[in-house]
Amino acid sequence: MGKLLRVALALMLFGTYALVIRTQSLAEPSLEETRKLLQKSLTIYEIDQEIARLTHQEETIAAQISDTSEQIGKQDSKVEQTREHAGKVLRAYYMGERDSLWMLMFSAKSFSDAISVYEYLSMIVDNDHKSLTSYQEAYSKLKTLRGELETTQTELRKVKDEFLAQREKAVALQKELDEQIAAVPAAEMQTIRDQLADFTKEWQEKGVPLFRTYLQAISEAMQSLPELLTGDNAAKYLKGTTFQISDTELTEFFRSKNQLFNNLTFRFENGSFVVNGVEKDIEVGLKGHYTVENDPVNKLQFHVSELTYNGFTLPETSNRALEQEFDLGFTPSKYVKQIQVTDVTTNDGKFTISLKISLKF
Repeated sequence: MGKLLRVALALMLFGTYALVIRTQSLAEPSLEETRKLLQKSLTIYEIDQEIARLTHQEETIAAQISDTSEQIGKQDSKVEQTREHAGKVLRAYYMGERDSLWMLMFSAKSFSDAISVYEYLSMIVDNDHKSLTSYQEAYSKLKTLRGELETTQTELRKVKDEFLAQREKAVALQKELDEQIAAVPAAEMQTIRDQLADFTKEWQEKGVPLFRTYLQAISEAMQSLPELLTGDNAAKYLKGTTFQISDTELTEFFRSKNQLFNNLTFRFENGSFVVNGVEKDIEVGLKGHYTVENDPVNKLQFHVSELTYNGFTLPETSNRALEQEFDLGFTPSKYVKQIQVTDVTTNDGKFTISLKISLKF
């Protein structure tokens, strides 16, 4: 009997321990689960920002379409007026009316009368020419406006499609997040919501301003890079038509331009330009690559492929938005005439640019 009692007590203790462990497991999401929730929350916030940007862009484009349509209406009236006048001129020439006017010169009774007739006829011809030119210019402008309207309408359709895609993505992510939060025991649900709210607020108040500050500083520093193509620097970094600088040298150069870069390190590896920075309790990262662009001008264009904030990855929409706002590339011909970029590589700690001299006569 005593043995059975001891077994029963042992089973009760084990059951109680298992229940406690299970309750703790339900009440406290793991670190990885919490991290996934925070990542989703950040992504949703940034997609919402992209939707706001797209909404503003849509309103701007719609206003442009309205303005262009109004200009087309006015230009249509002007074309109709000039077309009518030009038609009269062309009919006069076709019917030979202008030829008969020129015959008046031969019926002049004196040389001075002939000069007067000539001046009068020259005025008619000049006026005819102006009428025809005015019609041609009015029609050409109308054609240009209609082309602009078509382009703008196409752009608006793209913005609307992107808006719908991002809104759909945001709704899906929000649904996932709500379902995951709903799976947390009620006692811990508010704690999780508070964590997400605090994280989003921290990103808004600290992360966003820090990214913007760093990207603006890098953009300004990149515009100083052509300094290394001239003077004493040219002998160090320019070999023939190849410009090359190490990531260590670039870091030193940037820090000489702005003390803010004391918090940042720059690396060139595996075809990418990588920037990492730490300020107080915030870690930020930027990764991207350069391409040579020739439209509308020859330049090095930087493309953002990844942005990280305290280990969390921002969505692609954030990459595109910041890439459009901050120009991290540069145009050599702005500083050294006739210089063009033909190739660029970022490998093994080296930033290498192939150049050529473009002589236009």
